[in-house]
Amino acid sequence: MKNLFLKKMLPVAVFLLGIFGAFTTMSMQDADVVTAPKTGWHANAAGQPCMVELTCSDIPGQVCRASYPNGLIAYDKPTGCVTAVFRPL
Repeated sequence: MKNLFLKKMLPVAVFLLGIFGAFTTMSMQDADVVTAPKTGWHANAAGQPCMVELTCSDIPGQVCRASYPNGLIAYDKPTGCVTAVFRPL
């Protein structure tokens, strides 16, 4: 009796486990990418580079710009202010 129950129920259990695994995997693919904000730096009013801090992002998109003076592009300070950072989403 025990052997007959196992023979009939094992394929059903494996099938249900496969379906559950497929739905779990798909839900992980739909998750949004979350990144921490990145600090960008731009020149101050006197024109000295990498002096004013600005909140930006490292996700590629529109370039992060300061609203003053004249919409200067924000750069990543650890790279020597040569790599532009992006506007936060």
